[in-house]
Amino acid sequence: MAGGQARRNPSASYTFNNSVTATHMESPSCKVQLYYGSTSHFALMHEIYRDLVSNQAPPRPEKLGEVEEASAGIDMFSFRRIFFGTPDETQDCGRGRGGDPSVMFLPRELAEVFLGRFLDSLYNLVQFCGRDSFRRALDQLYRPSPGAKSDVWTQCILLVALATGSLGTEHYRWGDVLFDRVRATYGPLDDVVNLHTVQLSLLMAHYQTEQGRPNSSFLHLGTAVRKALSAGLHKEAPKQTKDSEESIQERRVTFWSLYFYETWFCFHLGRPTSLTLRDVSIELPGNPFILALVHMSKVIARLADEMFGQHHDSLLHMWRLARSIMDDLGSHSALIQQALGKGIDDRPQQGSLGVCQTILSTIYYHTILLTFRPFLIFRGRWQQESESNSQNQTQTQNTNTNINRPTEVPTWLNEACTKALSAACKTIHNLHEAHSANDLVRELRYHGYFLGSASFAIIYDLMHGKNLSSTHLPWIYAALQTLSSMREGDPIKSTLSAIQTVLRKLSPEYEWPLLPFQQNYQSQVQPHTQSQSQSQSQSQSQVQAQDHNEQIYPTQSHNPSIGIPYPNFQIGFQDQSLQSIGSVGSGSGEDLLDLTLSDMGWDFDFSTMDLEAFFSIYPGVETPS
Repeated sequence: MAGGQARRNPSASYTFNNSVTATHMESPSCKVQLYYGSTSHFALMHEIYRDLVSNQAPPRPEKLGEVEEASAGIDMFSFRRIFFGTPDETQDCGRGRGGDPSVMFLPRELAEVFLGRFLDSLYNLVQFCGRDSFRRALDQLYRPSPGAKSDVWTQCILLVALATGSLGTEHYRWGDVLFDRVRATYGPLDDVVNLHTVQLSLLMAHYQTEQGRPNSSFLHLGTAVRKALSAGLHKEAPKQTKDSEESIQERRVTFWSLYFYETWFCFHLGRPTSLTLRDVSIELPGNPFILALVHMSKVIARLADEMFGQHHDSLLHMWRLARSIMDDLGSHSALIQQALGKGIDDRPQQGSLGVCQTILSTIYYHTILLTFRPFLIFRGRWQQESESNSQNQTQTQNTNTNINRPTEVPTWLNEACTKALSAACKTIHNLHEAHSANDLVRELRYHGYFLGSASFAIIYDLMHGKNLSSTHLPWIYAALQTLSSMREGDPIKSTLSAIQTVLRKLSPEYEWPLLPFQQNYQSQVQPHTQSQSQSQSQSQSQVQAQDHNEQIYPTQSHNPSIGIPYPNFQIGFQDQSLQSIGSVGSGSGEDLLDLTLSDMGWDFDFSTMDLEAFFSIYPGVETPS
């Protein structure tokens, strides 16, 4: 059966969800309508929403389409602001003023703090020029040389860097003020194409990601890609130009930094990419960290194409493909080691190195999670359908008369699900440890996405398994406490609220009594005034990490009514070690039980079980408003 074309079962009325859309009225005359594909976080949340409310509404006979309206779900989870990227608070009166960016209103002392924060953190993703170049630009901005001509692009790049750095400090409200100043300056010059305009658009995308505005990030990335192609950055510079080696590397690092982020972020949102390697002939960068990200991006691109962009009738074929992708990902471990000088699972490092370690770790384990999540979805549907049929024998007889499905879950399928869940737990574990040891890592807002996605994968399994609260809830609580150690505001606030809402819907006892944000956050974070790697010794950092760990992750549960302890990071998930997640186990033999469409009596393509598109395990239902 694995190699043949399985037949469709026209009588099956089960539906799945490929993507979601929603509409938002900014004003009576301004309607915003956005679409997110099956790999997006929003598709996952919509499917969990449908599972939660499915018993509250009668079934409808017609099948749902590939794109579903998600407004009710995002409102239940209070996620509308993230979905549409709308502002969450009113900013200072300085926002939106145009004019010369050199007319500064930001005290230099704060500017130096913001720049230091940026250079120690997200600069690692955009290393197209040296740190000293940013420092010289800052000095020139505040103490311009007599007669020197202002460079508008250098100033705009600097201001976005300052805006990004501000988000990790108590002065984060400066971020949008600086960002809007750049937009006002940059707007009239939007058609200009050169290396600096590509760099600026890429930086603006990173800023909007940190602010929880994914659609805006996507649009800025699109601008960066179009300008990069227009400038020919995907090709090597002509030798006749006689560019310096520094200029050549700047060009390469700019393009490949863009390639990584565009590949990853489009996958994150479930939207097509604009850059493909078949169009690229520029050499790889010499920067080892960017090089490691590029090779991981190639695995992600393969995952998107072969696992989720192809038709699959055989789940066993998908299992073997997933194992091949894991082999591919594991083959780049030497590049990761070279980039860090350490492994991604080693003790969390301090300062900028710790930021790089966490970036590679989150991308690595999230890729594993996405690779094996389709199997988790499959098993969840199987479990739910089996339970439903056992409760209603009459319905089973009517709908599944000729279905010859297995009665037990194959070992290889359970192994695949364990890999997905273990990768989710490893993400939570590593971010917990890194947050405890490094405040630069703790204040990167995008980590809320990884923690939320990992939590919802565990929640999905909790919803469809039996007696799993003792093994699953501790990891969800650990993610919630890690999130609560960060500064309040979106995207962190919305992620916390959404997870808590699902737990409360499943059982009021499951809700976690979080500490108030300000009490929790202020007790952990001090304003960042200098590079952490310079201001703390290794021994001091370890003591601080231990103190933080004891305060945020106490040995006793804060919810004694259900007696759920914190997870044992040494033992791992369900008493299985987290150290060998990426390795392949059993399942290479040819005599394994396959699962096909006709076996299960389902009418959908296995390839639609992709990533966060957690298709409904119920017959089509009208989601209540």
